[in-house]
Amino acid sequence: MLKDIRFRLFVFLLLSWLTPLAYANHIVGGELQMKPTGLTGQFEITLIQFWDQNNLVIPKPNVPGNRDLSATLYIYQKSNRSYKAQVEVDYLRTEQITYQNRACASSRSLNTSIGYYKGTIYLDPAKYNDPDGYFMVWERCCRNDDINNIEEPGDNGMVFYLEFPPLSLPNSSPEFVAPNGQYICSNRPFSMNMSASDADGDELRYSLVTPMRGNTSPTQSTGDGTSKSSYPLVTWSKGVNLSNVIPGSSPLRVDASGKLTVTANALGLYVFTVQCEEFRNGKRIGMVRRDFQLLVIDCNDDQPEPPVIKQNGQVVSEVSFCPESPVELSTESAADWSYQWQLNGLNIPGATGASITVKDSGNYSVIKSYTKKCSRDTTSAIVKVAFADPVPAEITADKRMLCPADSVVLLANGGVVAAEQKLTWRHGGILLEAKSPDLTIKEPGTYVLEIDDATPGCAGKDTIEIGVDQFSVTLPERKGIPEGSSDSVTPHLSPDVASYTYAWSPPEGLLSAPDESVATISPVQAEQLYRLRVTSENGCVAEDSVLVYMIKRMYVPSSFTPNSDGLNDTFEIFNVNDQIVQMRIYNRWGELIYYSKGYEKPWDGTYKNTPVPPGSYPYVIETTAQEIQGTVLLLK
Repeated sequence: MLKDIRFRLFVFLLLSWLTPLAYANHIVGGELQMKPTGLTGQFEITLIQFWDQNNLVIPKPNVPGNRDLSATLYIYQKSNRSYKAQVEVDYLRTEQITYQNRACASSRSLNTSIGYYKGTIYLDPAKYNDPDGYFMVWERCCRNDDINNIEEPGDNGMVFYLEFPPLSLPNSSPEFVAPNGQYICSNRPFSMNMSASDADGDELRYSLVTPMRGNTSPTQSTGDGTSKSSYPLVTWSKGVNLSNVIPGSSPLRVDASGKLTVTANALGLYVFTVQCEEFRNGKRIGMVRRDFQLLVIDCNDDQPEPPVIKQNGQVVSEVSFCPESPVELSTESAADWSYQWQLNGLNIPGATGASITVKDSGNYSVIKSYTKKCSRDTTSAIVKVAFADPVPAEITADKRMLCPADSVVLLANGGVVAAEQKLTWRHGGILLEAKSPDLTIKEPGTYVLEIDDATPGCAGKDTIEIGVDQFSVTLPERKGIPEGSSDSVTPHLSPDVASYTYAWSPPEGLLSAPDESVATISPVQAEQLYRLRVTSENGCVAEDSVLVYMIKRMYVPSSFTPNSDGLNDTFEIFNVNDQIVQMRIYNRWGELIYYSKGYEKPWDGTYKNTPVPPGSYPYVIETTAQEIQGTVLLLK
């Protein structure tokens, strides 16, 4: 017996020296979170720890501490418990938990904070397809030894545990609401929100389960990646089980909404675990567990009168206000009283005065307690705060696109606004002078309407975006078409979109349909001006015209006799009428012997001022409409 006591004393002294590194007695609870990042197979992992600040030792250079700089989490396959992967999460930040009764929190040295660790991991969807899913764990030793409802708490580790489905089923784990700083007054009804939210809208079911002690020990303070056949549970103290985790006339329970209730009759510190399972289409797909501790204390029966919430000196149960005009709620103030305001049952950090400026909708209440003594606190009735309905404000317009040199009329509420309402128009950020319910605009942009009513003063607001439909059509100034033939005229559109409609006029000489984009024309008179009207789907119009003139048919002779007899002495082409762009004549060996840009004068049968011999000479005539090839016979 003496030997055993000496050994335990040796171990205690050794661990006392190692405490900052080996023991996690500052951790009083926590949980895991897992959600996709948006990239295929990548997930954000969060480790949340609740810390007793009194036992927390923050590491410093050359000084060890028990606040881990990082933590390693391990992932296993549920069906065979085989190791799959690990993820490292790094310390991110700390948030203080607010206690609603500061006198009691101070007298009991209640000082709790939340520590957040985050990391990311890639999981290959092809390798995470087991239908039974997977689980993730974090193990740490040891719990604080003040816990009353488990055996040997100082030698017990803790396990934070999460299950998730195969990656073929997209999913985010449930996320517990952050806890209030609370304790339990013995023999008094107590409740606490332990609910969770789920980004996927899955059904959540809550239950109390036995906390895990895991596989760590005072000599192995953190878990490892080896496959575990199980994660052992804590051993309840004598007389304690899941039906009375915190004993009392109404033991600890959790209802279907995640609300904890208990009426405890035994003082002490109690650990428990709330399990939140998620179901989709009736099938369980995941689960997360929250480890937590609550203290039961003997509260003084002295209790202040319940606080009453007022607005502008009047007791209220419902309040409406405009988002741009926050309101103040207040209760009676005295030096002996402390306050903690709550929104939807959660403590509002820093809201510890007798009044609060309300900026959000929800259910507000205030908890009142004594400043200098720890006794029972009391809570006000709930005040329902909602955003007031704004004054109706709606912009209508006959169209939302401006045509060039056009205008649009904007109407506020159909053009009818009450005389007591104040109306303002803005173009972008510029306040316009117009105050009437109709506004004629000629510039595109964002237009804003605001209508304010002095009672209750909630301005209505609407916005409309007016664009501009700007496009152009361009036709050639002139287009020559040979007599008896036809040619096409193609417009150039900027921008060119498929939704335009077209209208060509006049119909005389128009071979194509008048609503086609490209016109095919065979002139019927010497000159005719054709117009094209292009209409966009917004009704905007662009126009241009082209002068089409008839080109007389050219006559190209087959021979000529350059003998200076005054008859047929040159290779003269008739009815040119500026049709020829260029002309080339070659000798029998392909040598260019005549070139003319345009058609200034006919070929006289010479090359370099020397008459060429009789024979056939190939020519190429390029006109505005075609290229003509042939041969001319030069005779003597």
